[in-house]
Amino acid sequence: MNKSTKHTAGHVQTVSHYDQNAEKFVAQYESLTFEHVHSTLLDVLPPPGATILDVGAGSGRDAAWFAAKGYDVVAAEPSEAMRTLARQRHPSPRIHWVADSLPDLAQVRRLGLTFDLILLSAVWMHVPPASRQRALRKLATLLSPNGRIAISLRLGPPDTDRAMYEVTLPELTAMAHQFGLRLVRTDDSPDKLGRPGISWATAVLGLPDDGLGALPLLRHLILTDGKSSTYKIALLRILARVADTAAGAARHEPDSVVLPMGLVALFWLRMYKPLIEGGLPQMPPNRAGNTPGFVTSNFTALRSIRPVDLRAGMEFHDDTARHLHGSLWEIARLIREMPVRYLRWPASDDNIFHIKHQRRTSTPSSLRIDDPFLWSFGEFHVPLQIWDALSHYNVWVEPVLIGEWVRLMESYSGQLGPTIGQTAYSLLAWADPERDTRLARTAVERLRSQGKPVYCVWSGQRLRDDYDIDHCFPFAAWPCGDAWNLMPASKRINNEKSNRLVTQAALERASERIGEWWEDAFLSAGAGERRRFFLEAEQTLPMLQNAGSSLDLIDAMKVQRIRLAKDQGLRGWEPSIGRAL
Repeated sequence: MNKSTKHTAGHVQTVSHYDQNAEKFVAQYESLTFEHVHSTLLDVLPPPGATILDVGAGSGRDAAWFAAKGYDVVAAEPSEAMRTLARQRHPSPRIHWVADSLPDLAQVRRLGLTFDLILLSAVWMHVPPASRQRALRKLATLLSPNGRIAISLRLGPPDTDRAMYEVTLPELTAMAHQFGLRLVRTDDSPDKLGRPGISWATAVLGLPDDGLGALPLLRHLILTDGKSSTYKIALLRILARVADTAAGAARHEPDSVVLPMGLVALFWLRMYKPLIEGGLPQMPPNRAGNTPGFVTSNFTALRSIRPVDLRAGMEFHDDTARHLHGSLWEIARLIREMPVRYLRWPASDDNIFHIKHQRRTSTPSSLRIDDPFLWSFGEFHVPLQIWDALSHYNVWVEPVLIGEWVRLMESYSGQLGPTIGQTAYSLLAWADPERDTRLARTAVERLRSQGKPVYCVWSGQRLRDDYDIDHCFPFAAWPCGDAWNLMPASKRINNEKSNRLVTQAALERASERIGEWWEDAFLSAGAGERRRFFLEAEQTLPMLQNAGSSLDLIDAMKVQRIRLAKDQGLRGWEPSIGRAL
């Protein structure tokens, strides 16, 4: 039995049980007041006049309470018997009843409304686990800016007479994160009907608010805007990556941020390369010529180049340089003609993004990925409010983009769709941290072969054979494998630090050791390596421009640390140096 059949069978069983026992359930629900059941929600309700969606409205008790307080309510209930009794008990012009249910809520979606509060009271345990991701995605698309979703979770043994499934708060929280929802609060309560072994947890989910309308726009573009390929999602994720890891490359103007078009094309190549080489579809199979337009002979000739090597400071020669140059021009043209052309402001024909393209430059026999090269492809203009949202809320935006990209690839894969998810998520990872640390490990081994000691930057302890390469700013939160972010550390210190953010005080104490490590490992390796080291840093760290010293870089790192602490809420870390290392 496939997932769809299982869901249908469970849905029929549940609705049938409510139809046959409607009077009993109505009496049971009406024995409790809204305030008694939902007392913890009273302080998170929107002001009267807002629009409420009550999913699984049952007897209409909650919908009637909202209507009496001046709210407009859409009450979705799949049981005809329950709807009939609810209408009789709670007639109100403010309640609009629809025969509908999760995961699709097709009738609700046809209304064309968004909601300030969506309530799921004693409903989530009826949604099969295989359908919950789809259900939560639908709820997220129905939520108004600054809206809330309140979901009560039944904890305890299921009622075997109606289809029920285990629910947990960690599962719901992790799933919500995929759609840009954050956990606003949780509350626990005993079962109000006094049933043994039953308790409840209420989770309130919401969308982060940038105060400028950019986050609702991004949510619309990601989840509801029409897509005939993965191109739109790819471009938005590329801009999110640039804002998060290469903001130093941007030029700021009064109403927009301007990026080098070559950088956007480079990130496109880097992001799509593993997906294309892994055989994952990027458009529906029924499209005429369903090979992406940028997959040309130039693109395929770059198969031997690792995505992680497509970054600032790298040099390429001969055929590789010619193919890379050609592929980037082809990608830049496709971006201009496809996703940029069709990404528009809602209810408008105006494009959101704009490109000022340059005449194609001659094909070089060698090239270095640096600022002049990247700007030679033209300019990519991003509205300032969208750039700010991508910069400060990437921790919520990017998981939604990745989840939607995977969903599209699954839908393009037909019967193979359910089997490719894990592979897709793996190939969409921005970089492999183990691969990224090879540069620093090579430097450690070179210094040791020269008889030079290497020290843990955080403790000052001399490192022996057993050591780690630590990402100063945790890779899990901010995937940056630039040389300046790679620090030698003892295994114990690195395990203790884990994914926490070094404090400003600890960074200050380690500054001298960090500078000495950079000098020995990278800056003294030749003029070319020194240029590459600072070029990477200048593209990544917004404050750093025309850097010439390690002190400049340390200052820029301190500012970046503040940004990560504020935007991502990472826990601080101080090394416990007193214990034996």
